[in-house]
Amino acid sequence: MFEGMALVDIIKLLAPIILLEVVLMGFCLYRLTVDKVKFLPKWAWALIILFIQLIGSIAFLLIGRERE
Repeated sequence: MFEGMALVDIIKLLAPIILLEVVLMGFCLYRLTVDKVKFLPKWAWALIILFIQLIGSIAFLLIGRERE
């Protein structure tokens, strides 16, 4: 898929995706500190957000927070 591309070109191609992932993870970790959570303790949600990357962040936003 990336054959013939220099490493710099691949990094330029993936940089926006990586940036969005880091911003989403930061937002979820911030919301974790201020929101009440359900199903799991906060430390477990933090591990899920950090180690399961995109799916963990989306799972926290959809099912991990208590709605007001």
